[in-house]
Amino acid sequence: MASVSQSKTALQSRRRLSPDARKDEIVSAAVALFAENGFDGSTRDVARGAGITQPLLYRYFPNKESLIEAVYARVFLESWNSEWDAMLADRSLPVRDRFQRFYEAYTETVFDPVWLRLWNFAALRDAQIYQWYNHVVEEQILKPLVRERRVELGRDQRFQVSRADLEVPWLLHGGLLHHGLRRHVLGIDADMGREHMIAQALNMYFLMTEAQAG
Repeated sequence: MASVSQSKTALQSRRRLSPDARKDEIVSAAVALFAENGFDGSTRDVARGAGITQPLLYRYFPNKESLIEAVYARVFLESWNSEWDAMLADRSLPVRDRFQRFYEAYTETVFDPVWLRLWNFAALRDAQIYQWYNHVVEEQILKPLVRERRVELGRDQRFQVSRADLEVPWLLHGGLLHHGLRRHVLGIDADMGREHMIAQALNMYFLMTEAQAG
C-alpha cells in the first residue's frame, strides 16, 4: 500500500501537468476505456482512468460528445499519413500498384487492436464517429480509387462519383478491415499473409471493374 507521502507526491505530480498534458491524459484514458467497453462508457469512468475528478474532466471537455470528437481525432485522423495522398495520385505507377502500396501502409497502421475495436464499436453504436470515418474513407481513398481506375480504363472522367459507384470499393475496404478485426481482435489466424490478402482483394475489384467496362 502506498504511504501518505507517496500519495501526496502522486497527487502533486498530477496537479503539475500543463493544460495540454492534462487534456492529452484524459483523451488517452477515454481511448482505453472506449476501446475496452465501447462508447457507452461514462465520463465518470474516463475521469477515474485519468486519475482526476469528473468536474475537472468537464473543464476540458464540456460533454461526452466533445470527448468522443477528441478520441476520433486522436485515433482516426492522426493515424492518416499525408504522404498517402501523393502515393494514391502518383500516375507514374499503375493504379493497382499504387493501391497495393497504400493498403500495405494503411493496414500496417490500422491493424491495431485499439483502432479496430474502436472502429467496430463505432459501427455497432451507429455513432457520429463512424459517419465521420466513412466520410474520410470515401473522400481520401474510395473516390480516388474510382476516378483513377476510370482514367486507366479510358472512360469518361467528367462525372460525379455516385453512391452506387462506391459500393464495390466499400466491399474491398470493409473486407480488409474485417480481416484485421478477425486476426488482431478475435485472434483467428489466417493462412494468407497480409500483403497477399490485399493483392487478392484488389484482384477482385479490378476484375469486376474490367467486366463493367466491357
